[in-house]
Amino acid sequence: MKKPRKKKKPDEYRFKIDAYSPETMPLSVLANYLHDLAEMLGEDKSAHLIRIEDGCTCPVMLIDREAQPKIERRVREIESGDAPPKAMDAFHRISRRLRDDNAESGAIVGPTGDNLIIFPVREQASPGYGPFKQSGAIDGVPVMVGGTKEQVPIHLEGRDKKQYVCYATRSLAKKIAAYLFTTVIRVEGVARWIRSPEGEWEMMRFEIADFQPLADESDISLKKSIEELRAIPAKWKELDDPVAELLRIRQGANEPIAELTCNGHSSEG
Repeated sequence: MKKPRKKKKPDEYRFKIDAYSPETMPLSVLANYLHDLAEMLGEDKSAHLIRIEDGCTCPVMLIDREAQPKIERRVREIESGDAPPKAMDAFHRISRRLRDDNAESGAIVGPTGDNLIIFPVREQASPGYGPFKQSGAIDGVPVMVGGTKEQVPIHLEGRDKKQYVCYATRSLAKKIAAYLFTTVIRVEGVARWIRSPEGEWEMMRFEIADFQPLADESDISLKKSIEELRAIPAKWKELDDPVAELLRIRQGANEPIAELTCNGHSSEG
């Protein structure tokens, strides 16, 4: 009989609150911070407070391994403004608490020592706006399709060689992948925009709802262009010798080109 595998020890995450020491932090204030932190991360059953480190107040949490990808995804959603409203509200409450407590900084530090989230604790002189959602469309050639999430990243290269990162469901991404590197497509969906304090607009995310191919190499080839030009209706196509008629006009002949009827015969005589 095989012995059951031991569960891997979860990793440590730190919530740095640069406002109090453990000796001066009121219990009710710490409780409010932790409550907002749990709502922001959304995985409170998988996060466990194990100690408060010395120096600045720094609650240390153990996060279950299976919950870590969810927390990292939530962090990215908060950075892009795409997290659920409850999580975004908690993020802003923590920032306001840090500001009201005269904190110099606040952050969540991951197991590797990198800052996963830095909380803004200083008022901006000219705040940005957003995020805002707006329907739109983007034209470009798919140059990268792939990912392991339910929303698959799709990179489009526009006519100006600018890269646009969009997201689509797996089923839609599979259809778009058929046009990889070969075809200009038009994707339609909803974009999420923010405006910086300097007044510049930036697209944070574009979710594709549908798409249609526009052109591939054969569609824009010289042969295809000539065929399209030849298909344009024109009176001169019904002349027996259009080149001779053109030379006649160039030589200064005054007689107009015979007006043609629908059956190709001259209306004169």
